[in-house]
Amino acid sequence: MLLKNILINKIISSLCIIMLLSSLIMLLISNDAKAATVDEELKAFENYPGYVSLLKKLKEAHPNWTFEILKTGLKWPEVIIAESTGYHGRNVVPKSWGSAYKCACGKVVDASWVCASTATVAYYMDPRNSLNEDYIFQFEKLTLGNVSKEEIEQLEKGVEKIIADCNYLQGTIKYYDTKGKQQTINKTYLQVIMEAAQKYNVSPYHLASRMRQEQGTGNGSIMIKGTYKGYEGLYNYFNVGAFGSTTERIITSGLTNAREYGWTDPEKAINGGAAVISNSYTSQGQDTLYLEKFDVEKTNGIYTHQYMTNVSASKTEGEEIREAYRDVGMISKESKMTFKIPVYEDMPEMQSQTPGTEQMVTEDVKINTDKVEVKSGKGTSFTTITTLKKDEKILRIELDNSKDSKGKSWDKVVLSDGKKGYVMRDYLTKIDIENPLKEEYIVTAYTNFRNGPGITSTTILKVLSPGQMLTVIEKDRYKNVDSEDWYRVKTADGLYGYVGTGYIAPYDPNTSSVDKVKVVCTDGLNIRKEPNSNKSVQILKTVAENTILTRTEKNVKSSDTKYIWDKVTTSGGIVGYVARQDPDTKKAWIEPINETNNRK
Repeated sequence: MLLKNILINKIISSLCIIMLLSSLIMLLISNDAKAATVDEELKAFENYPGYVSLLKKLKEAHPNWTFEILKTGLKWPEVIIAESTGYHGRNVVPKSWGSAYKCACGKVVDASWVCASTATVAYYMDPRNSLNEDYIFQFEKLTLGNVSKEEIEQLEKGVEKIIADCNYLQGTIKYYDTKGKQQTINKTYLQVIMEAAQKYNVSPYHLASRMRQEQGTGNGSIMIKGTYKGYEGLYNYFNVGAFGSTTERIITSGLTNAREYGWTDPEKAINGGAAVISNSYTSQGQDTLYLEKFDVEKTNGIYTHQYMTNVSASKTEGEEIREAYRDVGMISKESKMTFKIPVYEDMPEMQSQTPGTEQMVTEDVKINTDKVEVKSGKGTSFTTITTLKKDEKILRIELDNSKDSKGKSWDKVVLSDGKKGYVMRDYLTKIDIENPLKEEYIVTAYTNFRNGPGITSTTILKVLSPGQMLTVIEKDRYKNVDSEDWYRVKTADGLYGYVGTGYIAPYDPNTSSVDKVKVVCTDGLNIRKEPNSNKSVQILKTVAENTILTRTEKNVKSSDTKYIWDKVTTSGGIVGYVARQDPDTKKAWIEPINETNNRK
């Protein structure tokens, strides 16, 4: 009997082990199948660095989320140039932000906003910086689609959360008519938002957050009061057409648009704004917050059809939508959402970094006392990299905008071997560069223009395009820094910085295949995206008479044989095509600059 019991127990144990092993095998197979499914869905993103790992993490947390790829077909360097230094003021930041966020051009857009730096634009435009739980919602598709009664109720709760701190969107609608008399519409703002969303197939979260973004919290702006002198009884909740260099100009242009649209009460204005968003954006391919902000979808051209200039607007609105979803419990493992993710060609392996807090410079300094320690960080407690003698000359690339506990500022410097460290500002004296060169070079490939030599611990000041002309002012000082030799150069707009020597070449007007031309067309000249005069081909920029361009290719092949096309680069880095002459009169629109004669 004992033997029998032992045998039975062994059989039971064996069966348990087999069952356990089977379960483990099934679990592994299931996990492998699940992983294979996820990998298959994200396969479209494989050729774009960094996307798959980030999306996979989101997909594992939210299996019902769908990620659509938008292949823009645009090159990343071209995009960054077009959205920053190629057209100053296309993207702006608040004046209160740090200097690293502001463009070196110093362009002031209005009383509160200034031109954004290249580093800032790159950070906010790089989709990889937003492929996480916090910022993914700027890629959510903004069309509403068919929704059930239960889903409408959920959406209403979310809208209530978004507009909770907007006093001007609470309760029954009361407003002033064109005669200054107070009127009432027997609807709440919430009702009007939901009706507009369903009528124009736009997410109500998008409408609510856009109004919050444009009018602010609290009591809102004068644009929705109906009391602005000369524009009484007019409302513009989405700031449609509100542009200008002054606050007054922005208000009057926005309310002029309201008058033209007939937005004489809040309901008409909210419905009208929703119609504009739908007709001009969401139904035209720009159906995410990101695409409304950054026009990289080709349906309506590129770059110019952008709803707002605030570079962080889509990220900010995406955060507001995320909070609304979170508050009503819509961000869960079961939630179903669709995201449209843009990708670009020639993207860098590393994600674009957030700009620092310091002021970028490129200047020589000398040590003004003996035994000055270069530290690995800002402060005496950091390790000492080296010690410098009085009158030694080094490069300074950042001015510290803060002070340590003793009230001292620590600036970032570059040593002769390219290493970066920090020196107390009291020990540094700015000096002029000795014996600067004046050698002309031409950019041969898209490259980053940095405040110092090397790609580590330096900041990208702008992106340079093939064909841009530079003046090299210093050579051979920094060799083999991050596996590259670096020259100090000056751009056409007077900005100093560093470029790797592998991306530039000496320019000799007598031997180079590239030449300089001057625009002689009195009406100015259009630079086009493609060598074609068809109306569907985008005009990148119109340049005035006497503008100097670099011509990188002559007689470009084109189906538009009426014109002779040349490829050119502007001093700001815009690359495109121009027609060389009037096809009927043969009168030149551009002329070569005879540099040899000019130098005699």
